[in-house]
Parts: sequence; C-alpha cells; structure tokens
Amino acid sequence: MHKTTSVLLADRAAEARAIGKVSIWGTVATVALIPVAFIFGCLAGMAREVHPQTVAVLITCWWASWTVTPLLVVASRLPLRHPTLARARRWAGWVAPFPPTVTILLSLGL
Repeated sequence: MHKTTSVLLADRAAEARAIGKVSIWGTVATVALIPVAFIFGCLAGMAREVHPQTVAVLITCWWASWTVTPLLVVASRLPLRHPTLARARRWAGWVAPFPPTVTILLSLGL
C-alpha cells in the first residue's frame, strides 16, 4: 500500500510539471503572429472614418502586439523555480497570443 501511494504522488508531480509548461509550439506561433499583426494593424488606419471605435481597439491591440507580446514571450520562456513566478510565467505564455490574434481578427472584420 505504501509503495502504491508514493507512485501515485510521483505521477501527480510529473503530471503537474507537464501541465504547467508553455508549449514551444505556442511560443513559435505567437512569435510568427507578431509581424502579421503589425502589417494588418498598419492597414487599419484606412478604415478610421468608417469604423472609428473598432479602429481604436485595433490600434491598442496593434501597439500591444509588437511591444508587450515579445516581452510576454520572453517572460514565458525564463527558467524560474519559485512557484509564484512559475505561475506568472505560465500566465504570460498563455496571454501572449491574444493581442496579435485580436489585431488580425479585427482588421479582417473591417
């Protein structure tokens, strides 16, 4: 019984480490979206008179996609051991794709 319990605890610890990591493919996809979002965001200014509120949100996400997103990607790849910092690292990795994705989707809707 004691051996089974220790094996289960080891399996849970290994599972928690695997779940807590940010996928390298997610990081690569996020980095690949940055130039696409930059180009789409540059073209959004042409629709300012027709859709001013959408363009305002799009410009905000455009700025975030090429300023904040690279910082979040770098922060998500840092090797941190402290549990609180590891949680922040995971958060940064999962939040990083949102500004470029929102920029691209909003500009496609214009």
